[in-house]
Amino acid sequence: MTMPDERARALRWAGEFLLKVQRGDEFSEAIKREAKVILRHYPRDFEIKWQAEFDAGRSRTVIDQWLGPDKEK
Repeated sequence: MTMPDERARALRWAGEFLLKVQRGDEFSEAIKREAKVILRHYPRDFEIKWQAEFDAGRSRTVIDQWLGPDKEK
């Protein structure tokens, strides 16, 4: 079972990785653009921390909903 703080840490690490990709010289411009698009709507550190604290002790979290499949409109 993944705990809210573990999910929050994974989200933070993923965001840091995307920033490295966006700024790195070893990546193509297409990959950098894709990282930039993803980061545009990526939760910031304080949002991740708040959500992890809010969801501590709950069985289904909003973080799970964020990471779930997109619902078709």
